[in-house]
Amino acid sequence: MDINQENKDQLEAVIKVKLSPDDYRAQVDKELKNMQKKAQMPGFRPGKVPMGMVNKLYGKSVLVEEVNKILADAVYNYIKENEINVLGNPLPNHDKANEIDWDKQEEFTFEYEVGLSPEIDLELNEEIEVDYHKITVEDEIVDNYIKDIRKRYGKMTNPGVSEAEDVLYGEFVEMENEETPKTDGHTHKSNLMIQYVKDEHVQKKLIGAKPGESLVMNPQEAVQSETEAASMLGIKKEELENYSPLFRFTIESISRVEPAELDEELFKKAMPEDDITDEAQFREMLAEQISKQYQADADKHFKNLVMEKLLEKTQLPLPETFLKKWLLDTNKEELTEEKVEKEFDQFSDSFRWQLLENHLLKKYEIEVKPEEVNEHLENFVKAQLKQYGQGDVPQEVLNEYVKNISSNKDEVKKVYDHLFDQKLLDLFKEKLSLKEQKIGFDDFVKLVTEKYKKDQAENTEDAGTETEK
Repeated sequence: MDINQENKDQLEAVIKVKLSPDDYRAQVDKELKNMQKKAQMPGFRPGKVPMGMVNKLYGKSVLVEEVNKILADAVYNYIKENEINVLGNPLPNHDKANEIDWDKQEEFTFEYEVGLSPEIDLELNEEIEVDYHKITVEDEIVDNYIKDIRKRYGKMTNPGVSEAEDVLYGEFVEMENEETPKTDGHTHKSNLMIQYVKDEHVQKKLIGAKPGESLVMNPQEAVQSETEAASMLGIKKEELENYSPLFRFTIESISRVEPAELDEELFKKAMPEDDITDEAQFREMLAEQISKQYQADADKHFKNLVMEKLLEKTQLPLPETFLKKWLLDTNKEELTEEKVEKEFDQFSDSFRWQLLENHLLKKYEIEVKPEEVNEHLENFVKAQLKQYGQGDVPQEVLNEYVKNISSNKDEVKKVYDHLFDQKLLDLFKEKLSLKEQKIGFDDFVKLVTEKYKKDQAENTEDAGTETEK
């Protein structure tokens, strides 16, 4: 076998493989002998069909199959042994392959196009400055969270007069008109949450109502949702049109959550692992928790800004001709030449970023170990069980949960990807110069939204310009 690489330019090459009979004959003969043992033909006992007939019937197809196997291994091993950094997969030259006469030729030459990765010289340092948004938590947000927590740990009461956030329980009766119930009409008892009623006129009547009082309404118009209306009436959404639009709702009881007192008992229930004794401390801890939740979104935005900065700084060249061919070859059903041309800038940025990520992971020796994956899964299981009041779970139970999750390869891959992302994020925070900017969450969402719209507009404009060319 003769195999070598010919460079077309700095980032594209051709790998040529020349095969002689010595390279494939043994494998072909072995496969034909196996087929001879299994062959069955009229006039011959099983396994006794002459090799000449077997070769005549199957020789060419076996030759093609075995040569392709040898080629795949040869090209893969050549790339590996010569440490060639390729993008995508080698693309066979189909025109050359179609010229082969499998009946007459004994020596074969095959060509594979390959895209080569560019050299990367990138070091993270403080000279690279990136905006980092630190999310601040306004008092109003903390107030709302406290309100929800007090409700969550509050007690249920049954007041005599309803208020805006109460739940009413009663009976819906189908009506012929505002005054008369429909003969043999539909009836159903269920809950009605006042705050979910969108019709202000109906909502106003429900607030301040008492058990025993009634009102006639159009449920679908009241809640402005077919799904919610059907649920209240105990029917399927597609059945709504079979009933009268008017129903009389008679209140039987009122339920209200009486908020828990803002005291040490509540602090202990809400944050059992923290020793909180007063409201100021509780608000501070809560603000910190909320900030961490918001900060996850800010970190994603930060990573995107880093990506943009590093792509701009490195300006990595790519084997564009090869990559366009490769994208079309590997996505024949989803992509067309026109689509590839139109969206290639986005594709190329993804290629470049993947190259930069791989470079950084290797340069800074970032890896995720199996024990780190297990620890992450164990912490995840603990957090899930804690939500259901199971705070003290035996280690063997945790191990069984982790074992079950680990049997799903897709889930394990997600954890690996998450941990790699987190380590890369930590690396950026450590090595780069962070230009910290404090910002409220609503303003942050507005900032990110406007940036996204601007980027989309620029991409559309660039695509239009490229099409005109």
